[in-house]
Amino acid sequence: MQAVIFEQPGNAEAVLAVRDILSPVPGRGQVLVRVAARPIQPADFLFIEGRYRITPAFPQTAGLEGAGTILACGPDVTGLEPGMRVAFRAPGAWAEFAVAPTSRIYPVPPGIPDAIACQFALNPLTAWGLLSECDLPASSRVLMTAGRSVVARLLAKLAQRKGLSATLLVRDGAGYAVLEGDTELTIASGKSVDEALQGIVDKGRFHAILDPVGGPNTLALIDALEPGGRLISYGVLDDAEISLKASRILYKNMIWQGFGVDGWLNKTTSEQLTLAQRELWGMLSEHPDLLPVTGSFALSEVREAIRAARETHRPGKVLLVD
Repeated sequence: MQAVIFEQPGNAEAVLAVRDILSPVPGRGQVLVRVAARPIQPADFLFIEGRYRITPAFPQTAGLEGAGTILACGPDVTGLEPGMRVAFRAPGAWAEFAVAPTSRIYPVPPGIPDAIACQFALNPLTAWGLLSECDLPASSRVLMTAGRSVVARLLAKLAQRKGLSATLLVRDGAGYAVLEGDTELTIASGKSVDEALQGIVDKGRFHAILDPVGGPNTLALIDALEPGGRLISYGVLDDAEISLKASRILYKNMIWQGFGVDGWLNKTTSEQLTLAQRELWGMLSEHPDLLPVTGSFALSEVREAIRAARETHRPGKVLLVD
């Protein structure tokens, strides 16, 4: 089969190569998927660079998620069968065939195209898991940073459906802007995160803030929380060191936690996961624009695909397709 391989960590353009290798064989509790589409995510670059929570095993097939059709099931697999369309999350997705554990397999409802299905296992489940961790009552105020990202847009739509008040923080030229989550109209702006948020916190601080950025601006996010609020860090776009006093957290009685979708999936109940899939597939069926695609390339065109993924400034994903 054709696969995108790397034999050492490094810059994707430098270490990836397209090769013909043997197809994988599903083991106990695994299925073999003929992959139809795979998104290129920031997590894929971290994986290739050896900086992700999942460690490569060389020679490693790149890619962490996709969608396709089950070809074969390994021992002890129940509830799944050959011919089913599924989304999945497992290392090795950038290949014609991939194996994935049943715990990371998500049956795709009829009518959902591959371009949507292949993005399901990371960003939509991350958004649902983040709001589940917050466990907020209706009318609570939630701030999403990196507000033009796919996850933030998913979060805003989910929050709206749950009766929460969603707000987005975005880069705006040399400064920052705060947007209403449902209309994306600007309600405040400033040269810094702190200044932009000061324009709205007088109307009420946030009960939860969901942040994939990190870095020194985290201090301004803490200040924008209600006492007893929750800050969830789920990314490291800025992994710079932060210096703060314990009192900044202590006196707010706040919760500051890290979040990774794999860790959340490992602890969530089957009932929660079933509910998440039902709500998310329903939302994506109604709003496929939440998972836009900015380009599609064959596996053999992986270098061009990576270049397009790095250079695009529009929300959406570049796909590797068959």
